[in-house]
Amino acid sequence: MLKRIVGLAAFSLLFLAAGCSEKSSQPELTDTPNFTEEFGGYTATDETAGFGDPELVATEAEEEEIDDDIVLQPEVVSVMTNPRSSWFHLRAVWGQLRLNPDQTELTDWTGHLSLNSASGAVVVRRLIRFEPGQDHLVLSPSHERARVDWVSFTSIHNDGIAVDLIVPPLPPILDTTWNVPEEGDSTIVSIDTIGYQPIELTFETGPYTCSFTLEELATLDTIVFVDEDSNAVALHAYQWHPNSCPRGVLAGRWGYDQNGNGVFAGLWRSRAGVVSGYLKGHYGLNEQGEKVFFGKWIDRNGKFQGFLRGFYDLHPHSEVQNSLSKCIGWFAGKIFNADRNEIGVLGGRCGATQSWPGGWFQGRWKTYCAALPEIDNGIGNLDDGF
Repeated sequence: MLKRIVGLAAFSLLFLAAGCSEKSSQPELTDTPNFTEEFGGYTATDETAGFGDPELVATEAEEEEIDDDIVLQPEVVSVMTNPRSSWFHLRAVWGQLRLNPDQTELTDWTGHLSLNSASGAVVVRRLIRFEPGQDHLVLSPSHERARVDWVSFTSIHNDGIAVDLIVPPLPPILDTTWNVPEEGDSTIVSIDTIGYQPIELTFETGPYTCSFTLEELATLDTIVFVDEDSNAVALHAYQWHPNSCPRGVLAGRWGYDQNGNGVFAGLWRSRAGVVSGYLKGHYGLNEQGEKVFFGKWIDRNGKFQGFLRGFYDLHPHSEVQNSLSKCIGWFAGKIFNADRNEIGVLGGRCGATQSWPGGWFQGRWKTYCAALPEIDNGIGNLDDGF
């Protein structure tokens, strides 16, 4: 079992919008990408695992699953088994979101994640592109369960971490006032309820620090540039509980193939962050001049899961001089089943480079609790900002 110990060998990340990666194995397209058919020419057929792309399958090794022994602490077991506890999953990535061979200077991202609730817990699930001998988790001297520390340095690419956040319900604080009248011996007791200070998660590193309330975590989908060298922090999170609709994260590579076609391919991760499938697709302008994307989602064995269709656009960052940072954007779309019924949504951030596979995307997805959104009874559809 891997432990939270000083010198823990760390291991081997990700984010989408279209835009602006060395040749490798790109998602296969016809000579001209299809932007006219309902789902971009994709069919509801099964595929070979990973769309037959060994390099796509190999990207799973960029992240190392962590068996965090903090879950064995009695206090954490109590929080995790409390049906009223709130659960969140957070994915944070920092550094060069798109591969940038020109960025050779190291940036120190040593820092921590912490909840301002001593009874909460931060459980490490994955380390993203941590390099052995350089990047590692750090044992807290007081074995704090609501905090995790790390040592991380990046240059041409990025590091990151995926964690579960568990927060128990907080009882109100009762403030009691005793009033004794001058006449008589009766006593009046006044009890007022005082709310707690909002629980927040803090992400703290040398280049960038921020805090989020639980409400903000439930809808978190953001990217922040921290310097003119294109270093950035990408943050995605969502709330979940045992009865919530299926949801998770997706991440991978987004760029242009040797013919200049916009293509993407990545990993589809379940609620717990485990790889449950793959996605691939293409993006570009349709006949109406709209920035659109089409794609296909399969499970780990290649079985068809859904069509993907939506829009993307750029968010130019005029304050950043480095041209790589001017092509960061967003994507948002819907998921459809083989019968062409809408069954879910997806969205996130992205950025492309002209050579494959230098670009990246990262985002969130969820499917509805019922087969169709119009008959969904709302159970488990948390306010997640889609």
